[in-house]
Amino acid sequence: MKLDLYNYAVRNGLTRRRFLQGTSAIAGAAAMSGAGGLLKPARSFAQSDVRAEILGIPGVGRGSPTDADWQRVGELCLGGTRETVAEGEFEGVELTFMGLNNQNLHNFLFRGFLRSWEAYTGATINWIDLAQADYNARLQQSIATGTVDFDIIEMGAPFEGDTAGRGLLNEMPTWVAELIDMDDYVDYLKAPVGTWDGKTYRISIDGDCHTFSYRKDYYESEELAQAWADAGNDSPWEQPTSWEMVNAHSKFLAGKTDPLTGLDAHG
Repeated sequence: MKLDLYNYAVRNGLTRRRFLQGTSAIAGAAAMSGAGGLLKPARSFAQSDVRAEILGIPGVGRGSPTDADWQRVGELCLGGTRETVAEGEFEGVELTFMGLNNQNLHNFLFRGFLRSWEAYTGATINWIDLAQADYNARLQQSIATGTVDFDIIEMGAPFEGDTAGRGLLNEMPTWVAELIDMDDYVDYLKAPVGTWDGKTYRISIDGDCHTFSYRKDYYESEELAQAWADAGNDSPWEQPTSWEMVNAHSKFLAGKTDPLTGLDAHG
């Protein structure tokens, strides 16, 4: 952020967070409210229509989206920004966003998502692109040396103790909660995720869907079932439901034959 704008905000009694208030359900970056006072959101845009239009854009089952498609998604999600910020209100303001660029995702997609946001607000976002392996070291060094050079960060729940626990984050304003319906989130992304000592400090922009896959034919194999029983196992030979069972089955399958290929079986 430009120093003179930050100093102006502080002199007028605004916290850094109130000056740089975040709202973007897709990219998770910030939309700002004016230094002269906060604008109360009315939330008049039809969220269901936005979702319908987004689902019509190329994506899963519809081909690969282009950068123009990413920008279109960003335009569709500007409702909350238009209700809280005047067009061009933050001309000349610069923000720095630190996030990931793994596999040309995250930050690279956010650029497209937020291009229309920058055009509308007049603000500019500078990007710190990091690989996953470099992220923790960069964050911890910035904290330890007091050389934080970013306004917004993309981070996972494991870093909440390092940031919120040390008082380095600003609490999410209530008007953001009015724009984002937390009931839309799956339960495991709700509190306590994103909170610290009962206060909410961030919103989730990414909910990884972890799956467990197994070879059905392994558990239909009479030979493997018999070998499992002959090894003295009391439990039935069926798909595992715990990590202990996964480990036991993996050890058991070492040296066995794959029922499909006839090659070595693998746990």
